[in-house]
Amino acid sequence: MQNPDGAVATIYTGDTVPADLLSDPTVSVLDITESSAAAFAGLLQRSLNDLFDEPPRYAHFPWRRTLVRIPGPDAYRRLRLDRNRHKMTLADLDRAARLRIGIVGLSVGHSIALTLALEGLGGELRLADFDTLELTNMNRVPSSVTDVDTNKSVIAARRIAEIDPYVRTFCFTDGITSENIDDFIDGLDLVIEECDSFDVKVLVRDRCRELGIPVVMETSDGGTLDVERFDLEPQRPLFHGLVGDLRAADLRGLDRAATTPLAVKVLEPAKVTAAMAASALELGQTVTAWPQLGGDVLLGGATVAAAVRRFVQGRPLPSGRVRFDRDAWLDGLIDPAAPQTTSADRPAAVATSATDSPVVESMSVPDLMAYAASWAPSAGNQQPWQIHTDEHSVTIALDPTRTSILDVDHRASAVAVGAAAYNARVAAASRGLSTQTQVVGAGDRLGVRITLDPNDSAADVTPAIMDLSAILERHTHRGRGDASPISAADAERVATAADTDHTRAIVLTDRADIERYAAIAAHSDRIRFLTPELHREMFAELTDIPDDPTGIDVESLALPPAMKGMLDVLARADVMALLDQWDAGEALGADAAARVMSSSALVILVQDSDDLAAYVNSGQLVQQVWVIAESLGFAVHPVTPTFLYATDDTTVRGLSFRHGDDLVGLRRSMLAAWPIRDGEVPTIVLRLSRTDETPARSRREPAGR
Repeated sequence: MQNPDGAVATIYTGDTVPADLLSDPTVSVLDITESSAAAFAGLLQRSLNDLFDEPPRYAHFPWRRTLVRIPGPDAYRRLRLDRNRHKMTLADLDRAARLRIGIVGLSVGHSIALTLALEGLGGELRLADFDTLELTNMNRVPSSVTDVDTNKSVIAARRIAEIDPYVRTFCFTDGITSENIDDFIDGLDLVIEECDSFDVKVLVRDRCRELGIPVVMETSDGGTLDVERFDLEPQRPLFHGLVGDLRAADLRGLDRAATTPLAVKVLEPAKVTAAMAASALELGQTVTAWPQLGGDVLLGGATVAAAVRRFVQGRPLPSGRVRFDRDAWLDGLIDPAAPQTTSADRPAAVATSATDSPVVESMSVPDLMAYAASWAPSAGNQQPWQIHTDEHSVTIALDPTRTSILDVDHRASAVAVGAAAYNARVAAASRGLSTQTQVVGAGDRLGVRITLDPNDSAADVTPAIMDLSAILERHTHRGRGDASPISAADAERVATAADTDHTRAIVLTDRADIERYAAIAAHSDRIRFLTPELHREMFAELTDIPDDPTGIDVESLALPPAMKGMLDVLARADVMALLDQWDAGEALGADAAARVMSSSALVILVQDSDDLAAYVNSGQLVQQVWVIAESLGFAVHPVTPTFLYATDDTTVRGLSFRHGDDLVGLRRSMLAAWPIRDGEVPTIVLRLSRTDETPARSRREPAGR
């Protein structure tokens, strides 16, 4: 075992104290035996008085250059722990004195080791930490400025020795490694794990499980205490199975980006405090390490000590997790004289199931048109339409109930209705039939009627895409691309697909333009996260219910592992409120920026009118551009900014109470950066990228709902 020189106290009997130590003028010599004898005489447990006949000892504390004459070990322990009586019996204290405990990580672990020593819980403590004390640790590590640059395990060992020099302490100043883990764990009764490295957390638990040693962890956030009784459950999965049946070997070769999502799952991000969750998003941005408060860490020492007492006393201490959140308790302050009330139970959410897809080949033309229309893209997969068929036509009516704050005046919905109309036309063309398209109604009752025209009289222009499978197999590819350049011919083909008297496409291929839009998208996304109403709607769009026919499947988001692991944190309104209060959260837009930067090109489709019918007509061109881009081998993903469908500054400001002016500035930047002419408004922004990923298929409700 490891113990650097001067790390712990040395105990001498009276006749073994080195003469040079007694004669050294720089060493202070103290004697507490006289005052201890007086205290011992006052004990009510007279049967213990004979303990004071035990020969005294000398404890040398080299870091203090002090030699202290103290009572013998049994007398010292009985006297020091006398105030434990009735909280712990003498039998409890004797069992505790035989306990061998390992503590990994001596920042939070310092307070735990200190509390265990104070309560007499442990005759041997093995302390492991490779790090030295910094000034930034001293908000939570009870130490001295004279300890700065000293190994943390040594600091803790010295403090324990000054409380009870008879407690055996061993310092592992290299921390825990695969080379010394067996030496550290051998013979231990209990391990308390408080380190930062997820690899070491897994290594410690994996080895403890093999040897049947229980593991306790305290996170110092919300007072979370975690117990894994591998002594009682030798097959229990690590971390209660929150990351599957993980083993140390599973982490070999994985980098930090791959292990971070696993670590986040262990924390149960939906349950950590808002400040901790928000700080997790700010790591590397405004903070360099996890925030911890001294009071939380001291509470952790108390709760771990309570768990160890139960372990010593043989009281129930099952595997599991409990939270001692002081702020939550204080939120529960009540007036004892006030009448108590209870809130009504919230109704349970009801999941819907999708209808099985019909067999395309056997469908009538109107039914096929309706079915194809139902597979059009829509913001948030809201499917903001009602589709009706008769023998000769299909009507796609805008559904005003399926809207959102960003769907200003139903403009995004109108684009979706137009895309659905294009799909219906392609379906008819696949059966060799022409159609006539007419916008009907107005306002939120707007719709499109597509009528079969067997005589080709006044028929629509034939859709550019005639292959029905291209429509039905269209995907939204949200994953990142390889940023490879688009050819001039492909860019021209995409632009031509949107070229009409009323619409056109601006195709951005220059990296500087793409980078500029990435910055706009990042700022826009950050504001969406930080605006409570927009944040709530954004996460309401997501679903992980297998049979939910609406919303965006979480799996289709193609989130990077670290962000996927933080999704529960990102969904928390209290976390976003803190980030907004701190004027932080730059990382919230980082994923949007990275996706844009991975593009081969961006397509800004614009139209010459903000009339709702114009958005319907442009929606057909959006779908045409989309499927043509896919036919050229590009993945397509809408990256429309928060403000896109607000066509004036006042409306833009109304989208976010705190960040409205920022959105106005972003909108003006976008309109000025690219040649969007007077009177034109953007319809949508699509990013085109190359990727080998196959996205999850969006689900749909039955066409005739």
